[in-house]
Amino acid sequence: MGNKVMMIVIIALLVVLIGAVGFVAVYGMRVLQESSQPAESPPASSVARPLSQREIALVKFTDRITANLKQGADGRARAANVLLSLEIDNTDKESEEIIALLKDREPVIRDIVFNILRTMTMDELVEVDAYDGIEELKARVLNAIKIEFATNLIVNVRIELLWQ
Repeated sequence: MGNKVMMIVIIALLVVLIGAVGFVAVYGMRVLQESSQPAESPPASSVARPLSQREIALVKFTDRITANLKQGADGRARAANVLLSLEIDNTDKESEEIIALLKDREPVIRDIVFNILRTMTMDELVEVDAYDGIEELKARVLNAIKIEFATNLIVNVRIELLWQ
């Protein structure tokens, strides 16, 4: 009688164990299947597409931005001069409003660029200009301005380094 009870307990435990493994396998497969399906695509109107030059408004700041650079290895104080322009998505109904705001808040934009340049040495700035690192500098400036003004209508930054 003892062996029969032991055998029934073992079989019951095996059935429970097989059931648990089966449940985990089925549930796990469902989770994997759901996570591998692509997310729903956004409506066609909000899908990013390249803008033509006719769809971009250019906000030019004519005054140069002069910033003292971080002291380099040579120990000399250096400054950088840049001209800045912002490209705005002109297809959005809020574009005129953001253009007016950006023109009105030019000192804020100048301060953003000034603070980014202050973190760079002359050697770093020369390297940026010489080795297409200008795109990284532009991306930093663009991201900082987008965050400051809480907008994605600014699509590009144009920076011209002025060497004296």
